[in-house]
Amino acid sequence: MNETGCRPLSSDECASIIEHLCGRYRTRDRALFLLGIKSGFRISELLAIKVSDVWIGDEIRDSVTVAKAWMKGRKNSRTMPINSAAAEAIRLWLRASGMDHSYFKDWPLFASQGRKKAISSRQAFSILLQAAEEAGIDTTRVGTHSLRKSFASAVWDHPAVNKDMAKMAKLLGHSNFSNTLRYLEFMDGSLDTAVMSI
Repeated sequence: MNETGCRPLSSDECASIIEHLCGRYRTRDRALFLLGIKSGFRISELLAIKVSDVWIGDEIRDSVTVAKAWMKGRKNSRTMPINSAAAEAIRLWLRASGMDHSYFKDWPLFASQGRKKAISSRQAFSILLQAAEEAGIDTTRVGTHSLRKSFASAVWDHPAVNKDMAKMAKLLGHSNFSNTLRYLEFMDGSLDTAVMSI
Protein backbone atom coordinates (compact mmCIF):
# COMPACT_ATOMS: atom_id res chain seq x y z
CA MET A 1 0.00 0.00 0.00
CA ASN A 2 1.33 3.44 -0.88
CA GLU A 3 1.84 5.41 2.32
CA THR A 4 2.18 9.15 1.83
CA GLY A 5 1.51 12.17 3.96
CA CYS A 6 1.02 12.14 7.69
CA ARG A 7 0.08 8.98 9.51
CA PRO A 8 -2.41 8.54 12.35
CA LEU A 9 -1.11 8.13 15.88
CA SER A 10 -2.10 5.11 17.96
CA SER A 11 -3.91 5.68 21.26
CA ASP A 12 -0.69 4.78 23.12
CA GLU A 13 1.28 7.29 21.04
CA CYS A 14 -1.35 9.98 21.73
CA ALA A 15 -1.17 9.34 25.47
CA SER A 16 2.63 9.47 25.39
CA ILE A 17 2.67 12.73 23.41
CA ILE A 18 0.22 14.34 25.86
CA GLU A 19 2.53 13.29 28.70
CA HIS A 20 5.53 14.83 26.93
CA LEU A 21 3.91 18.18 26.09
CA CYS A 22 5.88 20.23 28.60
CA GLY A 23 7.00 23.75 29.28
CA ARG A 24 5.26 26.99 30.12
CA TYR A 25 2.44 26.44 27.60
CA ARG A 26 1.85 22.73 28.19
CA THR A 27 -1.79 23.34 29.19
CA ARG A 28 -2.45 25.16 25.93
CA ASP A 29 -0.58 22.57 23.89
CA ARG A 30 -2.44 19.68 25.55
CA ALA A 31 -5.78 21.40 24.88
CA LEU A 32 -4.83 21.90 21.22
CA PHE A 33 -3.68 18.30 20.82
CA LEU A 34 -6.74 16.82 22.54
CA LEU A 35 -9.22 18.98 20.62
CA GLY A 36 -7.41 17.98 17.41
CA ILE A 37 -7.58 14.23 17.99
CA LYS A 38 -11.13 14.41 19.36
CA SER A 39 -12.71 16.66 16.69
CA GLY A 40 -10.88 15.98 13.43
CA PHE A 41 -10.45 19.67 12.62
CA ARG A 42 -7.47 20.63 10.47
CA ILE A 43 -4.73 22.62 12.20
CA SER A 44 -5.77 25.85 10.42
CA GLU A 45 -9.33 25.31 11.66
CA LEU A 46 -8.20 24.63 15.24
CA LEU A 47 -6.08 27.78 15.26
CA ALA A 48 -9.04 29.86 14.01
CA ILE A 49 -11.17 28.97 17.06
CA LYS A 50 -11.82 31.88 19.41
CA VAL A 51 -12.40 31.66 23.16
CA SER A 52 -16.11 32.53 22.73
CA ASP A 53 -16.49 29.61 20.31
CA VAL A 54 -15.90 27.18 23.18
CA TRP A 55 -16.52 29.16 26.37
CA ILE A 56 -19.81 30.67 27.49
CA GLY A 57 -20.19 32.33 30.87
CA ASP A 58 -18.14 30.00 33.01
CA GLU A 59 -18.48 26.72 31.17
CA ILE A 60 -17.39 24.91 28.03
CA ARG A 61 -19.91 24.74 25.21
CA ASP A 62 -21.25 21.36 24.08
CA SER A 63 -19.97 21.91 20.55
CA VAL A 64 -17.67 24.14 18.54
CA THR A 65 -18.30 25.60 15.09
CA VAL A 66 -15.54 26.66 12.75
CA ALA A 67 -16.81 29.34 10.36
CA LYS A 68 -16.69 28.59 6.65
CA ALA A 69 -14.09 31.34 6.16
CA TRP A 70 -11.59 29.08 7.95
CA MET A 71 -12.66 25.78 6.39
CA LYS A 72 -10.87 24.20 3.44
CA GLY A 73 -12.79 25.26 0.32
CA ARG A 74 -14.65 27.92 2.34
CA LYS A 75 -18.05 26.54 1.35
CA ASN A 76 -19.50 25.33 4.66
CA SER A 77 -18.91 25.79 8.35
CA ARG A 78 -18.53 22.65 10.44
CA THR A 79 -19.76 21.93 13.95
CA MET A 80 -18.37 19.16 16.13
CA PRO A 81 -19.28 18.15 19.68
CA ILE A 82 -16.57 18.84 22.24
CA ASN A 83 -15.38 15.56 23.72
CA SER A 84 -15.21 15.53 27.55
CA ALA A 85 -11.41 15.03 27.64
CA ALA A 86 -10.93 17.96 25.26
CA ALA A 87 -13.42 20.07 27.25
CA GLU A 88 -11.50 19.48 30.48
CA ALA A 89 -8.17 20.32 28.78
CA ILE A 90 -9.68 23.55 27.37
CA ARG A 91 -11.10 24.46 30.78
CA LEU A 92 -7.68 23.95 32.41
CA TRP A 93 -6.01 26.09 29.71
CA LEU A 94 -8.50 28.95 29.99
CA ARG A 95 -8.20 29.03 33.79
CA ALA A 96 -4.39 28.72 33.78
CA SER A 97 -4.04 31.51 31.19
CA GLY A 98 -6.65 33.76 32.78
CA MET A 99 -8.59 33.80 29.50
CA ASP A 100 -11.75 32.54 31.19
CA HIS A 101 -13.00 36.15 31.55
CA SER A 102 -15.25 37.93 29.05
CA TYR A 103 -12.44 40.36 28.12
CA PHE A 104 -10.76 37.51 26.20
CA LYS A 105 -13.84 36.26 24.33
CA ASP A 106 -12.54 37.46 20.93
CA TRP A 107 -9.02 36.15 21.49
CA PRO A 108 -7.79 33.03 19.70
CA LEU A 109 -8.25 29.98 21.93
CA PHE A 110 -4.67 28.93 21.26
CA ALA A 111 -3.07 32.34 21.75
CA SER A 112 0.65 32.89 21.41
CA GLN A 113 2.47 34.11 24.54
CA GLY A 114 -0.29 36.32 25.92
CA ARG A 115 -0.94 38.04 22.60
CA LYS A 116 -4.20 38.39 20.68
CA LYS A 117 -2.76 36.18 17.96
CA ALA A 118 -2.91 32.40 17.57
CA ILE A 119 0.24 30.34 17.44
CA SER A 120 1.28 29.52 13.89
CA SER A 121 0.76 26.14 12.25
CA ARG A 122 4.56 25.89 12.05
CA GLN A 123 4.80 26.43 15.81
CA ALA A 124 2.09 23.78 16.39
CA PHE A 125 4.10 21.36 14.22
CA SER A 126 7.29 22.10 16.16
CA ILE A 127 5.53 21.54 19.51
CA LEU A 128 4.06 18.22 18.33
CA LEU A 129 7.34 17.01 16.85
CA GLN A 130 9.34 17.82 19.97
CA ALA A 131 6.87 15.98 22.22
CA ALA A 132 6.80 12.97 19.87
CA GLU A 133 10.61 12.84 19.75
CA GLU A 134 10.85 13.08 23.54
CA ALA A 135 8.31 10.26 23.77
CA GLY A 136 10.52 8.10 21.56
CA ILE A 137 8.00 7.99 18.70
CA ASP A 138 9.18 7.57 15.11
CA THR A 139 8.39 11.00 13.64
CA THR A 140 9.02 10.11 9.99
CA ARG A 141 5.40 10.72 8.96
CA VAL A 142 4.14 12.66 11.98
CA GLY A 143 2.75 16.15 11.47
CA THR A 144 -0.16 18.30 12.53
CA HIS A 145 -2.41 16.43 10.08
CA SER A 146 -1.70 13.32 12.17
CA LEU A 147 -4.21 14.72 14.68
CA ARG A 148 -6.98 14.69 12.07
CA LYS A 149 -5.98 11.24 10.83
CA SER A 150 -5.85 9.95 14.42
CA PHE A 151 -9.44 11.14 14.88
CA ALA A 152 -10.50 9.40 11.65
CA SER A 153 -8.73 6.20 12.67
CA ALA A 154 -10.36 6.22 16.10
CA VAL A 155 -13.95 6.73 14.90
CA TRP A 156 -13.81 4.47 11.81
CA ASP A 157 -14.43 1.30 13.84
CA HIS A 158 -16.77 2.90 16.38
CA PRO A 159 -20.22 1.21 16.35
CA ALA A 160 -21.93 4.52 15.52
CA VAL A 161 -19.83 4.85 12.35
CA ASN A 162 -19.24 1.13 11.69
CA LYS A 163 -17.00 1.73 8.64
CA ASP A 164 -19.78 3.66 6.88
CA MET A 165 -18.20 5.89 4.23
CA ALA A 166 -21.04 8.45 4.26
CA LYS A 167 -20.83 8.86 8.04
CA MET A 168 -17.06 9.12 7.90
CA ALA A 169 -17.24 11.78 5.17
CA LYS A 170 -19.72 13.78 7.26
CA LEU A 171 -17.47 13.63 10.33
CA LEU A 172 -14.48 14.83 8.33
CA GLY A 173 -16.47 17.52 6.53
CA HIS A 174 -15.86 16.01 3.09
CA SER A 175 -18.35 16.57 0.29
CA ASN A 176 -16.49 14.15 -1.95
CA PHE A 177 -15.88 10.51 -0.96
CA SER A 178 -12.56 10.46 -2.85
CA ASN A 179 -11.15 12.76 -0.16
CA THR A 180 -12.40 10.43 2.57
CA LEU A 181 -10.80 7.44 0.83
CA ARG A 182 -7.39 9.02 1.35
CA TYR A 183 -7.98 8.77 5.09
CA LEU A 184 -9.21 5.19 4.92
CA GLU A 185 -6.56 3.55 2.79
CA PHE A 186 -4.29 3.15 5.80
CA MET A 187 -7.09 1.86 8.06
CA ASP A 188 -8.39 -1.02 6.08
CA GLY A 189 -6.02 -3.70 4.85
CA SER A 190 -8.87 -5.81 3.45
CA LEU A 191 -7.97 -5.07 -0.18
CA ASP A 192 -4.42 -6.26 0.35
CA THR A 193 -5.77 -9.35 2.13
CA ALA A 194 -8.11 -10.07 -0.75
CA VAL A 195 -5.30 -9.88 -3.31
CA MET A 196 -3.01 -12.08 -1.20
CA SER A 197 -5.68 -14.76 -0.77
CA ILE A 198 -6.49 -15.38 -4.48
